[in-house]
Amino acid sequence: MKENILYSIIVLSFFTESVTRAQQIQPEVGMPPNQKHVTVLYHHGIVIPHHANMIYFIDDFSRGIEVNYGLWRFDREGWQQYYNYPEVGVGIFYNSYGNPDIYGQGMALYPYLHFPIVRTPKFTLKNKVAMGLGYTNTPFDYRENPWNQIFGARLNIYVGFGLYTGYRIFDHWSVYGSASLNHMSNGAVRKPNNGINTLTFSLGTRYHFLRDHLPELKTREAPRTNKRDVQVFLNYGRSQANDYNFNIYSSGSLTINHLWYRSVKSAWSAGIDAVYFGAAPYAYPENNEYIPHTKRMFYGVFGGRHWLMGNTSMFVQIGVYLYSHIDPPQPVYPRLGIRHQITDRWMFNFSVKASFFRSEFMEFGVGYRIPYKSNTL
Repeated sequence: MKENILYSIIVLSFFTESVTRAQQIQPEVGMPPNQKHVTVLYHHGIVIPHHANMIYFIDDFSRGIEVNYGLWRFDREGWQQYYNYPEVGVGIFYNSYGNPDIYGQGMALYPYLHFPIVRTPKFTLKNKVAMGLGYTNTPFDYRENPWNQIFGARLNIYVGFGLYTGYRIFDHWSVYGSASLNHMSNGAVRKPNNGINTLTFSLGTRYHFLRDHLPELKTREAPRTNKRDVQVFLNYGRSQANDYNFNIYSSGSLTINHLWYRSVKSAWSAGIDAVYFGAAPYAYPENNEYIPHTKRMFYGVFGGRHWLMGNTSMFVQIGVYLYSHIDPPQPVYPRLGIRHQITDRWMFNFSVKASFFRSEFMEFGVGYRIPYKSNTL
């Protein structure tokens, strides 16, 4: 649970920093004023039974309330101009899970981004990406609640995606709706960790602090760049191996990344991994013997894609194992996460190391950036 708390503090601090900067920046001459708003939505939908035992316990719909405070920042200096001026905000989401006695209810606190697809003075259509801290009130307990195989801890990670739309009906009010996919799990810090997914549809309203309608702005093309650098990260994490092995095992990775920047908003990467997975002998059912710590290493290569937003970036990597003493369940492994540039050279990393679509451990670490080619375009 400490890893979940640390992650959420870091993500929310990044968000707070970006919102504070946006609020302090005054609108440029010729640009519309920054806009703030509060949105309240009622959600109704279903729990997606992605594990067989869930089918027998889900006997109700998923219902929830979402409250968001958002900001639209319009200027020619920030990274927002290259993403069609997305909305940035913080939200709270309450959600029920189809069986209050077994699965209970959950609550999430998260920063989010809404990327516009269509934006006119009165109408908007956009997609949502959110990630933050989740809490559930009825986790697994081998004595009192052994049927809950989706949450092993009260604190979890929340991830949300959605399609949102709104229409301005009065100067300060809009009617809003959405279709959302919401996920909650703890990254294998505590087992069981099957997680839960809900598909919900919402209807609600938004209050605009300004009377100004939304501006029609064109996305500015991100300047091209061909700079290169090498980034070296040392990460650490912990996880539980399986449901009835209550020990917590340390894990970590040394990863060397080579980045090819395509523009100021995107980059491709390739690199090599040395991963120590301490829980491997107990997490993989094919293994039934003790494996010494020195043989719990996994070596691989990977490629990835990075989306740059100022000093913060989101990334997805797909790797292939080259060598390991323990045979992994699949030869391919994904990693996704967030990185933040603290100084010109030092960086912070949070990521989830997985085996196919199954989380193995969350990792936190620091990295050092070695630029070796400047932009010549």
